[in-house]
Amino acid sequence: MSEFSERLEREIKNIKKPLRYLAEASGLQLDYISKMSRGKRLPQDEERIIRLLDAMECMPGTRRELLQLYRQEKMGKTQWACIKELIGIIEWETPCHPVKTEAVPSLYEEAAAVTALEGKSEVYHFLKELLLGCREEQYLIWTAGINPGEGSEELFRLFHEMPGKRIEYIFPMRQNRDEIDTLENLKLIRLLKSMLFHDNFFPYYYYLVSMGEEQISPFPNWFITDGIAFGVNDSMQRGIVLKDKKQICILRDVFRKKLGMCKPLVVHSELTEYVHDVNSMMNAGYVIRNYYIEQSPCLLHLIPTNILKDQLIGEEEEKIKLLEAFQQRISHMKYEEMVHIFSMEGVRVLIEEGRITGYPDSLYNPLPIHLRKWLLKRYYQYMRTSPNSCICVKDDCIKLPRYLSIVSSSNVDNGIAFWSSSENGLKYYVIKESGISQKLYEFCQYLECGEMTYSTEETLNMMERICF
Repeated sequence: MSEFSERLEREIKNIKKPLRYLAEASGLQLDYISKMSRGKRLPQDEERIIRLLDAMECMPGTRRELLQLYRQEKMGKTQWACIKELIGIIEWETPCHPVKTEAVPSLYEEAAAVTALEGKSEVYHFLKELLLGCREEQYLIWTAGINPGEGSEELFRLFHEMPGKRIEYIFPMRQNRDEIDTLENLKLIRLLKSMLFHDNFFPYYYYLVSMGEEQISPFPNWFITDGIAFGVNDSMQRGIVLKDKKQICILRDVFRKKLGMCKPLVVHSELTEYVHDVNSMMNAGYVIRNYYIEQSPCLLHLIPTNILKDQLIGEEEEKIKLLEAFQQRISHMKYEEMVHIFSMEGVRVLIEEGRITGYPDSLYNPLPIHLRKWLLKRYYQYMRTSPNSCICVKDDCIKLPRYLSIVSSSNVDNGIAFWSSSENGLKYYVIKESGISQKLYEFCQYLECGEMTYSTEETLNMMERICF
């Protein structure tokens, strides 16, 4: 029996209603309900499950749990696990920057005296001393054999603690031949997440030709500086230290050659570049459907151009460029099939702070109070006339962060964009990879089907309480 059928059987016993009554009340055959509760039958039509739950009259929480278990089973465990990993990547607040620590010369000199290491604790201790004590400006790191969960989490934590030096990082990913491949890739990206939005961290990936490819060397993982190269085996149990200049030079050449065959996992861009890339993506090829995921409702097309211009911050030339880019997005929103996906937390931020969280605060002044409710009323009317274009996610299912903007389309050239304002100004960090792009589009379709979201009626009722 599956988790769904076990939970259904238990609930049918709890409500103390005979199967004959449930069959009559739901319009389903008694034998059909019996097989469903014993794991012998799984309806492909969710409407039958809903009819049974209506007849059972179970508590709202129980009803949601049973529906979710049914959807998980219907979707498949691996596909469901992919969605959970994707949500973990999306649910990311302000990208934090690494703590800049000073290199400790004594540690670096101590590391230089070692030639070989045995045992995981010794390997990690040495690695920490090497990475945190390095006085050089650049690190080259290639982990060809570390699998998610087998030491990678601790390794990535070390990356986060490293001084503010440039890190070029190469790692393998699976080819997305099936759901399991994509799931493993999503797990790896989620582990890397804390480092992806640092200005000096540049991750590059390549696809494995075969699953045994990373095992071609006894030391598949390398940490290279100008003065030291540290090789580590797949289990992180053994390490070798190279100090010979020629050997290090050869390793650096091999690294650069491999880097030339890799793709960047994260694209760093300024605002105008990011907007241009999004508009180019939406103009490329035949697009069946567009999805926008942002914490706030997508209000851009409802703001008059003169008001939008008045709120923007910057020189006149910068404002004109932004307005041109926004007009392109508005055009896509008007003339193509599109769906806004947002959260009630984004509505709260708009009402209380005057911020549309799909756009960085540094671009515009907070909207005046009278304009906030006026905009939400316009959006409420828009929802009533275009109910299938607006979806509100449930905060207990997925928490959309403030610094997030996702544009997903059927051409599958999609990415998850976060932004951060640091000492180097406003930067966008867009995660792009074919597997994650495909799963992102499927996830949007999943939300559109009513999973993890409020119904149109529920959303309108919540908006009505705020607006009127």
